[in-house]
Amino acid sequence: MTLYPFKKYSATVPAQWVDFNGHMNTKYYGLVIYDAHIDFTEHLDLGERYRYANNCSKALVESHCIFERELCEGDKIEVASWLLYVDEKRIHTFHEIHCVNKGYRAAAGEHLDLHIDLATRRVAPMPNAVLQRLKLIEQQFAQLPKPARVGSTIKVAK
Repeated sequence: MTLYPFKKYSATVPAQWVDFNGHMNTKYYGLVIYDAHIDFTEHLDLGERYRYANNCSKALVESHCIFERELCEGDKIEVASWLLYVDEKRIHTFHEIHCVNKGYRAAAGEHLDLHIDLATRRVAPMPNAVLQRLKLIEQQFAQLPKPARVGSTIKVAK
């Protein structure tokens, strides 16, 4: 069985996303990654159905975006998503924006979500059955090559 990262989000860069430099504005990279993150959340069954069934959700507490190559009007993009790590309270994901028509990775986003009990509005452990299901998914993703620059931070050479 061949494994692949999760892919659902795809789009064509519209003119209104392009800035005066002639490429996609930074804010839209963030929007694309966030929309793909929501798609992946639903795929993991941690979205709206989960929220109403369990009175729990997750909250994004850290996000890091890496801009590598420009995207221009008309470029075809898709996002590949990984579940890198999960424990009883944390979910670590990674999303890559690929320029399909030009054949390169344009950007990547890394996220850390915390599991929240909505009755208390506090971080809380997820139900064990949910954690075990997500751990199995994490193990499947662990068989894939890890995407480049996971865990990267800003470094300034001095």
